[in-house]
Amino acid sequence: MRITIGITAGDPAGIGLEVALKALPQVMQSARWVLFTTRRTFERNSRYAHGLRYQWIDSLEQMDDAPVLFVHCLGEGNPAIAWGESTPAAGAEALSSLEAAHDAAVKSQIPGIVTAPVNKSSIGGGFRGQTDFLAERSKRTEYAMAFFAPTFKVVLATIHMSLRQALGFISTDLYVNLIRFVDSEMKRLRFGNQRIAVAAINPHAGEGGMFGDEDDRILRPAVERCAAEGIYVTGPHSADSLYYLAHSGNFDLIIAPYHDQGLAPLKLIAHGESTNVTLGLPYIRTSPDHGTAFGIAGKGLADPAGMATAMKCAIDLVSRTSSPL
Repeated sequence: MRITIGITAGDPAGIGLEVALKALPQVMQSARWVLFTTRRTFERNSRYAHGLRYQWIDSLEQMDDAPVLFVHCLGEGNPAIAWGESTPAAGAEALSSLEAAHDAAVKSQIPGIVTAPVNKSSIGGGFRGQTDFLAERSKRTEYAMAFFAPTFKVVLATIHMSLRQALGFISTDLYVNLIRFVDSEMKRLRFGNQRIAVAAINPHAGEGGMFGDEDDRILRPAVERCAAEGIYVTGPHSADSLYYLAHSGNFDLIIAPYHDQGLAPLKLIAHGESTNVTLGLPYIRTSPDHGTAFGIAGKGLADPAGMATAMKCAIDLVSRTSSPL
């Protein structure tokens, strides 16, 4: 039987289900897919199915190995949800889809999920993003946001916080633990010994203290400690050239100190070909590297490339972790 992967519909006011349905023909034969959504949200996106065969189910026990998309019904849906608008109703539906997929994964009913984009303000209640939500719901304190591109990977040391907060959050102990964790996760996912490069915080890695001492005072001791333990890690490297060096094959993975330093070059180099991966969960979770795109929602203009890449990445990672050694 093929591996089974769940798909969340994301914010029903956005492009999530549109890109999922557009992308599915590329991967239908490679896995068994189950979509978590409401009847109304699915039906108003059904024109993007392009002849996909689908079957409504009320529980995952109803799935068989038929080459169809299984649509797990989460209710009728809210008729008041409009395209491109951030509303609590849309946020509640997005959250219910995410919760249902997560619950199925932690019960080992499915080994992985692909999450469509959500809008944080629509969900509200202090929601900081799907990565943090899934980790907290899984009771995992050690996790990381990673991005897998064709030529290299990026792991963020800090995620959704201001730059000022991020710089205050960074410490030697944080980096020691993160480097060890990333090395362990790469081996668990069967990538072997990855060449890890730690990106500097300051220009030119501080230039001997001329442009800040954080790289020598905070990052370098962490790198040296982990390298002494046998982990293949170097740095801190000046970030202005590091991403090109990784893209050229000199490194496999970069640990970036804050969100935009890691993602700006990654999305420039591999936009549509990189995938958001949460490390540390008890199941595989991937997501496209874009948002809800409210401005084009409902217009049929959304590019499914990012979602297709996330689906293919999920297949690869589930296959890596489920196959015998």
